[in-house]
Amino acid sequence: MSTPVYIGALRQTNIAKAMEAIAPVVEAAELRLIGIERSQEGRRTILWIFLDHEDGITLDQCGEVSPEISAVLDVEDPIPEAYDLRVSSPGVERPLMSDRDFEEHVNHPVQVRLLSPLRGRRKFQGKILEVIREAKAEEADVKLACTDGEHLVPLSLILRAKLHYSDDEIQAIFRERRSAQRKAQEESENETN
Repeated sequence: MSTPVYIGALRQTNIAKAMEAIAPVVEAAELRLIGIERSQEGRRTILWIFLDHEDGITLDQCGEVSPEISAVLDVEDPIPEAYDLRVSSPGVERPLMSDRDFEEHVNHPVQVRLLSPLRGRRKFQGKILEVIREAKAEEADVKLACTDGEHLVPLSLILRAKLHYSDDEIQAIFRERRSAQRKAQEESENETN
């Protein structure tokens, strides 16, 4: 698989160094590092580490790997300022932080905010149609279907992107997940009997 093309803050050197530092810990826990995001809560800086797993991630898994991530960040010290560390799942309306995230969510609804205007606008909302990456290219574009037509947006212009579902779609996602969890639990119980 090719090297991911990251968007927004993940292009910052210190965030990239933090991702590089914690990647082995995350991989050893058989989890996937989605990305790192910085936010402010009052005067406090929060460093969010988003993790996932092919079967979904639990709070327990986040809690188990959090001390190891914290220890690596303390030793490597890629983020110079003080921060509170939060290790989390990306959630239903997860952030999309790389070309890989966009590729995995083709045909899903998305909200995108740009670093600078593209065709006179900084915000796009629509459905992901495809990710276009030329062979050996360092950059990629995402094609979006919006109400006013299709737009080709360079990933390098994206500040933030996240999945964006209606309330009914979110309810359906949770029903589907609960059903899958019940089925897995029943299968597990049947195997032990």
